[in-house]
Amino acid sequence: MVSWILGKLKWLTVLCAVGGPIVALACWQDGNRRRDVMAMGIQTEATVDSATRVKRRRGGTSYKLDLSWTDGGGVRRKVEEVSISHALAAQVIVDNQLAVDRLPIKYIAGEAGSPKFDENVVILADTAHQEQTDQELVYVGSAAGVLGLIGAALFFL
Repeated sequence: MVSWILGKLKWLTVLCAVGGPIVALACWQDGNRRRDVMAMGIQTEATVDSATRVKRRRGGTSYKLDLSWTDGGGVRRKVEEVSISHALAAQVIVDNQLAVDRLPIKYIAGEAGSPKFDENVVILADTAHQEQTDQELVYVGSAAGVLGLIGAALFFL
Protein backbone atom coordinates (compact mmCIF):
# COMPACT_ATOMS: atom_id res chain seq x y z
CA MET A 1 0.00 0.00 0.00
CA VAL A 2 2.78 2.42 0.91
CA SER A 3 4.71 1.64 -2.27
CA TRP A 4 1.54 2.24 -4.33
CA ILE A 5 1.06 5.66 -2.70
CA LEU A 6 4.72 6.57 -3.19
CA GLY A 7 4.50 5.52 -6.85
CA LYS A 8 1.51 7.78 -7.43
CA LEU A 9 3.18 10.61 -5.52
CA LYS A 10 6.30 10.23 -7.67
CA TRP A 11 4.31 10.80 -10.86
CA LEU A 12 2.36 13.63 -9.26
CA THR A 13 5.64 15.47 -8.68
CA VAL A 14 6.48 15.06 -12.37
CA LEU A 15 3.06 16.39 -13.31
CA CYS A 16 3.55 19.41 -11.03
CA ALA A 17 7.06 20.02 -12.40
CA VAL A 18 5.69 20.18 -15.94
CA GLY A 19 2.14 21.51 -15.45
CA GLY A 20 2.95 24.23 -12.92
CA PRO A 21 5.18 26.28 -15.24
CA ILE A 22 2.68 25.83 -18.08
CA VAL A 23 -0.10 27.32 -15.93
CA ALA A 24 2.19 30.13 -14.77
CA LEU A 25 3.23 30.98 -18.34
CA ALA A 26 -0.34 30.94 -19.68
CA CYS A 27 -1.58 33.25 -16.90
CA TRP A 28 1.42 35.55 -17.28
CA GLN A 29 0.73 35.88 -21.03
CA ASP A 30 -2.96 36.56 -20.36
CA GLY A 31 -2.02 39.29 -17.88
CA ASN A 32 0.36 40.87 -20.41
CA ARG A 33 -2.33 40.77 -23.10
CA ARG A 34 -4.79 42.44 -20.75
CA ARG A 35 -2.26 45.16 -19.85
CA ASP A 36 -1.58 45.79 -23.56
CA VAL A 37 -5.30 46.16 -24.29
CA MET A 38 -5.72 48.48 -21.31
CA ALA A 39 -2.77 50.65 -22.44
CA MET A 40 -3.37 50.75 -26.20
CA GLY A 41 -7.04 49.80 -26.56
CA ILE A 42 -9.99 51.87 -27.72
CA GLN A 43 -12.69 52.38 -25.10
CA THR A 44 -16.35 52.03 -26.03
CA GLU A 45 -19.66 50.63 -24.80
CA ALA A 46 -20.66 47.16 -25.95
CA THR A 47 -24.15 45.72 -26.05
CA VAL A 48 -24.56 42.47 -24.15
CA ASP A 49 -26.22 40.20 -26.72
CA SER A 50 -26.39 37.11 -24.54
CA ALA A 51 -24.93 35.45 -21.47
CA THR A 52 -24.11 31.79 -21.02
CA ARG A 53 -23.69 29.82 -17.81
CA VAL A 54 -21.76 26.57 -18.25
CA LYS A 55 -22.06 24.06 -15.42
CA ARG A 56 -19.56 21.23 -15.44
CA ARG A 57 -20.22 17.79 -14.05
CA ARG A 58 -17.82 18.26 -11.16
CA GLY A 59 -19.42 21.43 -9.90
CA GLY A 60 -17.45 24.17 -11.68
CA THR A 61 -19.43 26.98 -13.27
CA SER A 62 -18.18 29.51 -15.78
CA TYR A 63 -19.87 32.50 -17.37
CA LYS A 64 -19.43 33.94 -20.86
CA LEU A 65 -20.87 36.95 -22.66
CA ASP A 66 -21.52 37.67 -26.33
CA LEU A 67 -20.86 41.36 -27.05
CA SER A 68 -21.31 43.67 -30.02
CA TRP A 69 -20.53 47.32 -30.74
CA THR A 70 -19.95 49.74 -33.58
CA ASP A 71 -16.41 51.05 -33.93
CA GLY A 72 -15.39 54.58 -34.91
CA GLY A 73 -15.46 53.70 -38.61
CA GLY A 74 -19.05 52.46 -38.43
CA VAL A 75 -18.11 48.78 -38.65
CA ARG A 76 -20.27 46.50 -36.53
CA ARG A 77 -18.05 44.26 -34.41
CA LYS A 78 -19.08 41.19 -32.47
CA VAL A 79 -17.21 38.92 -30.10
CA GLU A 80 -18.55 35.71 -28.61
CA GLU A 81 -17.85 33.86 -25.38
CA VAL A 82 -15.85 36.44 -23.45
CA SER A 83 -15.16 34.88 -20.04
CA ILE A 84 -16.23 36.87 -17.00
CA SER A 85 -15.80 36.41 -13.26
CA HIS A 86 -18.51 35.17 -10.91
CA ALA A 87 -18.66 38.64 -9.34
CA LEU A 88 -19.47 40.34 -12.64
CA ALA A 89 -21.85 37.53 -13.60
CA ALA A 90 -23.82 38.21 -10.40
CA GLN A 91 -24.27 41.82 -11.55
CA VAL A 92 -25.06 41.02 -15.18
CA ILE A 93 -27.30 37.96 -14.68
CA VAL A 94 -30.08 38.29 -12.11
CA ASP A 95 -32.81 35.64 -11.85
CA ASN A 96 -31.64 34.06 -15.12
CA GLN A 97 -32.21 37.35 -16.96
CA LEU A 98 -29.79 39.98 -18.25
CA ALA A 99 -29.84 42.88 -15.80
CA VAL A 100 -27.35 44.97 -17.81
CA ASP A 101 -27.65 45.69 -21.51
CA ARG A 102 -24.38 47.60 -22.02
CA LEU A 103 -20.86 47.28 -20.58
CA PRO A 104 -17.77 49.45 -21.02
CA ILE A 105 -14.98 47.63 -22.85
CA LYS A 106 -11.56 48.26 -24.34
CA TYR A 107 -10.42 46.53 -27.49
CA ILE A 108 -7.52 46.61 -29.88
CA ALA A 109 -8.81 47.12 -33.37
CA GLY A 110 -8.09 44.20 -35.62
CA GLU A 111 -9.81 42.46 -38.44
CA ALA A 112 -13.39 41.80 -37.42
CA GLY A 113 -14.09 38.09 -37.54
CA SER A 114 -10.44 37.06 -37.27
CA PRO A 115 -9.86 34.04 -35.00
CA LYS A 116 -7.79 36.04 -32.49
CA PHE A 117 -10.02 39.13 -32.36
CA ASP A 118 -11.88 38.02 -29.23
CA GLU A 119 -8.58 37.84 -27.33
CA ASN A 120 -8.20 41.61 -27.70
CA VAL A 121 -11.36 42.58 -25.79
CA VAL A 122 -11.36 43.47 -22.10
CA ILE A 123 -14.48 44.20 -20.06
CA LEU A 124 -13.50 47.14 -17.86
CA ALA A 125 -15.76 46.20 -14.95
CA ASP A 126 -13.99 42.83 -14.67
CA THR A 127 -10.36 43.85 -15.18
CA ALA A 128 -9.28 44.03 -11.53
CA HIS A 129 -10.70 40.60 -10.72
CA GLN A 130 -9.18 38.97 -13.82
CA GLU A 131 -5.77 40.53 -13.10
CA GLN A 132 -5.85 39.30 -9.51
CA THR A 133 -6.76 35.78 -10.65
CA ASP A 134 -3.95 35.74 -13.22
CA GLN A 135 -1.43 36.99 -10.66
CA GLU A 136 -2.46 34.35 -8.12
CA LEU A 137 -2.25 31.56 -10.70
CA VAL A 138 1.23 32.69 -11.76
CA TYR A 139 2.36 32.24 -8.15
CA VAL A 140 0.50 28.93 -7.72
CA GLY A 141 1.89 27.55 -10.98
CA SER A 142 5.41 28.63 -10.11
CA ALA A 143 5.18 27.12 -6.63
CA ALA A 144 3.79 23.86 -8.03
CA GLY A 145 6.65 23.74 -10.51
CA VAL A 146 9.30 24.29 -7.83
CA LEU A 147 7.76 21.75 -5.47
CA GLY A 148 7.39 19.30 -8.34
CA LEU A 149 11.05 19.69 -9.29
CA ILE A 150 12.19 19.18 -5.72
CA GLY A 151 9.89 16.19 -5.26
CA ALA A 152 10.91 14.63 -8.56
CA ALA A 153 14.59 15.10 -7.71
CA LEU A 154 14.06 13.34 -4.39
CA PHE A 155 12.12 10.45 -5.94
CA PHE A 156 14.17 9.91 -9.09
CA LEU A 157 17.72 10.66 -7.92
